[in-house]
Amino acid sequence: MSEQVSTTTGPATASDGGTPLVRARGLVKRFPITRGIILKRAVGHIHALQGVDLDIHAGRTLGVVGESGCGKSTAARVVARLLDPTSGTVEYEGRDITNLSRRQLVPIRRGVQVVFQDPYGSLNPRQSVGQIISTPLRVHGVKGDRRARVQELMEQVGLNPEHYNRYPHEFSGGQRQRIGIARALALEPRLIICDEPVSALDVSIQAQVLNLLADLQRDRGLAYMFISHDLGVVRHVSHQIAVMYLGNIVERAGRDQLYDAPKHPYTVALISAAPTGERGARTRRLLLAGDVPSPADPPTGCAFHPRCPKARLVSGDAGEVPERCRAEKPPLTPVDGAEGHEVACWYPIEAGDEERMREIQTQDITIDGHDVAGGGSDPGIDVQPAAKDVASDSTGL
Repeated sequence: MSEQVSTTTGPATASDGGTPLVRARGLVKRFPITRGIILKRAVGHIHALQGVDLDIHAGRTLGVVGESGCGKSTAARVVARLLDPTSGTVEYEGRDITNLSRRQLVPIRRGVQVVFQDPYGSLNPRQSVGQIISTPLRVHGVKGDRRARVQELMEQVGLNPEHYNRYPHEFSGGQRQRIGIARALALEPRLIICDEPVSALDVSIQAQVLNLLADLQRDRGLAYMFISHDLGVVRHVSHQIAVMYLGNIVERAGRDQLYDAPKHPYTVALISAAPTGERGARTRRLLLAGDVPSPADPPTGCAFHPRCPKARLVSGDAGEVPERCRAEKPPLTPVDGAEGHEVACWYPIEAGDEERMREIQTQDITIDGHDVAGGGSDPGIDVQPAAKDVASDSTGL
């Protein structure tokens, strides 16, 4: 990025204290796989979320990271109540909103807004900027001078208020994303869910949008749920980070704790694949064996065990995985001596493990009866994901 990104202020620890603004517990989301044209029947399910717990605190940013298909965008849509969970609960300001009707959700939607990934597809090309930003005001029956309010919002996000009557095609990608941010701010929400808000933008303008989000958080006390596959971006904007893999949270910690002392092998691989941003710096990436399993047929036990280099270290055999990893799903467990740091792994990372895992990544191995070429795949690059997050919704709240 050509512009310096403002890092979030305040302690980047996992324990914020107090009642969270949003509290989600045991979120499960399954999408049916159907066959037939007239008489459709379910022949299986996509297991998008498999028991996810999340806390989002006022004025703070929760970053959620993982490869495409890990369920992070599905989790965001369930939290925003754009999707109904198969099971589990979502609380907002201490109130259970899981089973509220569409009408009952109307006041909740004023407090929870979404900024979508695609600044081109999320704006109606037939509407002017003024119409787009004023839509939430109209839908929720907000009285007063809407034009003046919209122009005020445009100025706050760095747009020229005189462009009120222009259309989306007359703006650049970064400006379109600012339009989306202004629309999200219209109802003065407490939480904004940012679903990959800069991934579709040129690198040269990503920093500008991130700095805008940081300024808005500081000035308005906003909470963010920030979805991304880019750990470099998440490190700058987040106070807390949750790492997801195949519908599960595998590690959760404060920003500094997670980057300085990751405990899950998958987190280690993600961090090793992220650019350092330092001139001339070189890092040896920890490549993972094989591909991400299909969420339609997730592995038993630990979801990460077919690709886990630490499991192969524990077994002492490059092609074997401990039976416990195969059979039992590890719960999120507190890390000794690290407040608020939790990891879902039977054999968390210890001193010296990273280098030992890199030593075995070049071996030709067989896991669960399948030959896996040494070297594996790079978790930092979205190459042939198992499944994209299902049922994306491009509508606003």
